Amino acid sequence: MMFAYTAVDGRGQRLTETLDAASLAEARQQLMSRGLLVLNLEAKRKRKPGLHLTEGDGLAEGRPASTGVTPAARSGELALFARQMTMMLRAGASVVPAIQAINEQAGRPAWHALLTDLAERVEGGLSLHETLARHPRFFTGPVRSIVAAGEATGALADSLARVTELLEARVRVRRHVIAALVYPCLLLLLAIAVVVTMTTFVVPRFASLFEMLDTPLPALTRLLLDAGDMLTTWWLPVATAVIGTVTAIVLWWRSAVGQRTIGRVILRLPIIGRAASGVTLAQLLRMWASLLRSRVSLLDAIHQARAATGNVVFQKLIDDVEQAVTEGRSMSEVLKHARVVPGPVAAAIATGEESGKLGESMDFVGTWLEQENETLIGAITRTLEPVILIFMGFIVGGIAIALFLPLFDIATAAG
Repeated sequence: MMFAYTAVDGRGQRLTETLDAASLAEARQQLMSRGLLVLNLEAKRKRKPGLHLTEGDGLAEGRPASTGVTPAARSGELALFARQMTMMLRAGASVVPAIQAINEQAGRPAWHALLTDLAERVEGGLSLHETLARHPRFFTGPVRSIVAAGEATGALADSLARVTELLEARVRVRRHVIAALVYPCLLLLLAIAVVVTMTTFVVPRFASLFEMLDTPLPALTRLLLDAGDMLTTWWLPVATAVIGTVTAIVLWWRSAVGQRTIGRVILRLPIIGRAASGVTLAQLLRMWASLLRSRVSLLDAIHQARAATGNVVFQKLIDDVEQAVTEGRSMSEVLKHARVVPGPVAAAIATGEESGKLGESMDFVGTWLEQENETLIGAITRTLEPVILIFMGFIVGGIAIALFLPLFDIATAAG
């Protein structure tokens, strides 16, 4: 029977080939006897009813694939799963009982379905990283590689601990960014609500008053009255136009062109660009550090991290670093010339390369960047709050002036 495999040899080169073996276990044994680190192993055969092979599947011989398991796993759930697996394995439990014990805890039905599928496949003879490969949407390539390295070296608990650190760092950054943006967004929504309310309810009351007075109106007042009249008379077309515009922006944002454009624009913004660059760079360094400390080759670690960011600037940086390492040059040589990499970061990585502790250096720099990012994001939030309040003051004050200016003119003329 033919099997397709992806493995890494002792020189760190990635191999994607096929071999002939009687079973999946024998194929894995042949590869391990050759000193290869198996990243993926699957049976090559035609599809049959009840048998569904997908890219990255590791399927035990004769075992039909489970169907209908497409849970939307959340980052927090994955981080908690990795931490609980680490604790249970270090306490002496094996993989299947550990997954089953975690599955007995409270959680969403979709999450239970995912854990049940993992336990069944591992119990059926697959390794844990092969099982995780059946769910590439939820367990990314770097996570699977770290787990595969842990299984190959017999240090699965330590590898899962690194996965925990990687996932928890990502969750921590996301929560910090969301918490920092909640209050400014609420203030902005409040400002929009105030403007709409005054334009649609307050302004029409003054319009009837100005008609009774039959006096010439200032340009600012006339503009405000026309805007209020348009919103109250043509509210349906206006609402449709607003909804359509927002929908078009969201669709463009999610498109490949939009992602490339937004990625470049955000990084060029004065302060926000620095924060976005710092967050992405910290996640990239932490991922590289976790892979390297799990004994994944440098070239493979660099390649796998490319899918971790959708920013075209960082993807280009990763491509340049991969090309430099392939040609035998140091990665710090590329990083020190990159606009998105601060000088101290590139210097620390160069020191790590010279001392042979590149993973430790990346981990230290990534942690330092995360702390700097939290401080910077907090500063941006504290700056946005008064800016939005001042914006609200100008808008509300301008509306008030436009409404009362004709009354002041009338009072002056009467005096």
